[in-house]
Amino acid sequence: MYSHKSRMLAAFRGEAVDRLPYVPRLDLWYLANSVSGTLPKQHAGRAQNDISRAEGWTVYFRFADDILDPEVQKEYLHRGIGLFGTRDTLYDFVMPRDVELKVHRAGGRTRVEYHTPVGMVSTTMVYDQSYQRLGITSPMVVEHLIKTPQDYGPAGYLFEHMDVVPNFARFERWAKEEMRDDGVAVAMGFFGASPVHQIQRDLIEPTQFYFHYKDYSAQVLELAAKMEPLFDRMLKILCTSPAQVVWWGANYDDMLTYPPYFEKEITPWIRKASRQFDAAGKLLMCHTDGENEGLMDLIRDSGMHIAESICPAPMTKITLAEYYRRWSGHLTLCGGIPSTIVLPETSEADFEAYMDQLFKAVAPGRRMLVGIADQVPPNAVFSRLQRIGERVVREGRLPLAAGAFRPVGAPAASAPIAPAPKTADAQDADNVFAQVRLDVTKGKHLDIKAHVQELLARGVPAQAILDQGLIDAISAVGRRMAVGEAFIPEVLLAARAMTAAVSVLEPHLAAGGDAQRGKVLIGTVKGDMHDIGKNLVVTMLKGVGFDVRDLGINVSREQFCEAVAEFQPDVLGLSALLTTTMVEMREVIRALDERKLRTHCKVMVGGAAVTEEYAHQIGADGFAPGAAETVALVRQLVAA
Repeated sequence: MYSHKSRMLAAFRGEAVDRLPYVPRLDLWYLANSVSGTLPKQHAGRAQNDISRAEGWTVYFRFADDILDPEVQKEYLHRGIGLFGTRDTLYDFVMPRDVELKVHRAGGRTRVEYHTPVGMVSTTMVYDQSYQRLGITSPMVVEHLIKTPQDYGPAGYLFEHMDVVPNFARFERWAKEEMRDDGVAVAMGFFGASPVHQIQRDLIEPTQFYFHYKDYSAQVLELAAKMEPLFDRMLKILCTSPAQVVWWGANYDDMLTYPPYFEKEITPWIRKASRQFDAAGKLLMCHTDGENEGLMDLIRDSGMHIAESICPAPMTKITLAEYYRRWSGHLTLCGGIPSTIVLPETSEADFEAYMDQLFKAVAPGRRMLVGIADQVPPNAVFSRLQRIGERVVREGRLPLAAGAFRPVGAPAASAPIAPAPKTADAQDADNVFAQVRLDVTKGKHLDIKAHVQELLARGVPAQAILDQGLIDAISAVGRRMAVGEAFIPEVLLAARAMTAAVSVLEPHLAAGGDAQRGKVLIGTVKGDMHDIGKNLVVTMLKGVGFDVRDLGINVSREQFCEAVAEFQPDVLGLSALLTTTMVEMREVIRALDERKLRTHCKVMVGGAAVTEEYAHQIGADGFAPGAAETVALVRQLVAA
């Protein structure tokens, strides 16, 4: 007779069990609904883990803390540099004695200054009850540690002289008193799988990281080298700890942690950790919640034992069947149900269709745990979570029977479109603009200014340089990105080069009387701090001649409404990466409608979790899956 814990551990190890474990991670859902008073009536007043127990589900390893509690805030004081002291961690970080900490709290903002002997660096985090209502379980970093090249020295000193000491008692108490035999107490190792990955994840603003990685590579690698001894000490503590499973590395995505970068900067440390955990009889779990199409083989062969929070189509490109076929012979899969499937915006028919096919997709079912990826969103239909649990008990007996599988909304393959042959005139134009196109493609933001000036000096019209040189080049990069041949860093660097070129062209375009093509307002919705995709869109729209105002991240519906009334844009773009925040898009659109601000303003939406169907359901005028498609859609909406 299996307990939830023994069944989960056996599945992690690839051993045969009686049925699929069902492990819905409830922390976001629980936090949002407990704070808002909207827990299901039968669970009102219950703790998160007790809800799982009452429903007969496996208790998952994460939890929802009340970060507004002053005592709990201490555990998150160093969130800005990726360090936690939560109950699932096995060590405490000790700051260097000669580093003075200064903490400034004002409302929901916390600024931490690290005064080292070689300079001061600081971070700022925000968190208040509005974040809790959205189900956000960790403070958002709005000021990152490294902002300029001068910050590398103090940051390096901080990590080089920092220590880490075991604290097993806290973890053992949590495992015994809260997890019991109802789930596996997975230890939190580190969010960054390697020092460079940690720099990317937490120490530098996400978009700026790619510029630093190219422009200041020596400083980035020197900082990583100073962090390595700390990582080695953490691994040693983890190997001697009572934990059986360790979470090490998170948020892989083939655009953000693109394949060459993943292979160079992340894979060696996953393998290193895996070897040490193997020798200690422990399992290594990685949080693989992103788009993994370009990382499938790299993740499979990385040495990790468990791929947690796998998120298949329709939210990403890889079907669940393909995940299982390619990975289950090497590692255990945990997740498999996209969070959109349990949202009210997904029809009952589509929900049932997905569940009907799930068991065939993962046949025979070994090395598989069923969960919601990334985790259960705050506005999930609770009865669907219950029905998933019921069906897993009823239909998840192993071994499962095989069958055809194609999840609802999985992308269909399309044949590549052959380019039309070029005329002699077009070939001549190619020669004229070849250098500036190459500058854009290679991200040469310093060289391109001189090359644009040379074209202008030769009498080439500014508009032709923009249209046939810059826009053609950035559009080509966008198309390569759309088919997986280019990645976000390449597009960001190309966009930076294009911005530099446009700064040279602007006076000439204005002198020629070239009017801008329209006005676009854009921002990431309340509760969401992600901006890489938005930044790409902003740069590309500016490059093709639109007047763009960027409201930034974490923008409230009131701020959107005020900006629309003042700026009078032709198009408003709403961005959200998370299922927990994309629901705010609907509220922004409702607020605009109530204030009658959509008479001349079209609304488009985008982001990793957003689909065309969702855009239609919330009343948006359009949806675009990527930066290049966004530019085309804005042109279409402005012309309509």
